Amino acid sequence: MQLSNVFDPEKWEKEETVRLLRGAPGTQYQEADDAGKEQIREWVKGLLQNSEITVTFTKADGTNREMLCTLDRNRIPVSVAKPVSTTAPVDGIVRESKKPRKEPDPHSLRVYDLEKQEWRSFRFDRLRKVSATLDFQ
Repeated sequence: MQLSNVFDPEKWEKEETVRLLRGAPGTQYQEADDAGKEQIREWVKGLLQNSEITVTFTKADGTNREMLCTLDRNRIPVSVAKPVSTTAPVDGIVRESKKPRKEPDPHSLRVYDLEKQEWRSFRFDRLRKVSATLDFQ
């Protein structure tokens, strides 16, 4: 019997449904109501805007990953930092985008990966652990 490393989203969703029907505990985010989920998202964003944190999450392929990341502009190289405004045209003429912009998913967050030096994202419902070192100096 050969094992496959390919993530099957349908299988994962079925397993999650069975897990929930059996009353098995999920992550704190998965178990929270809408207000609780919003509180967790805002807490993590607040940490990221002021420091470096390590998040451990399950990737879409089912593997776990640790990522040292931030949203603190002082820790992101100027060459890759997000521009302050992407809607203000240089010449004053507003142009229509060829590709419609989709609404951001509130259950995922785009962060700067300090080790890969690139923008990455993770889903809150797959978040397993948040580690932060607080420096009070």
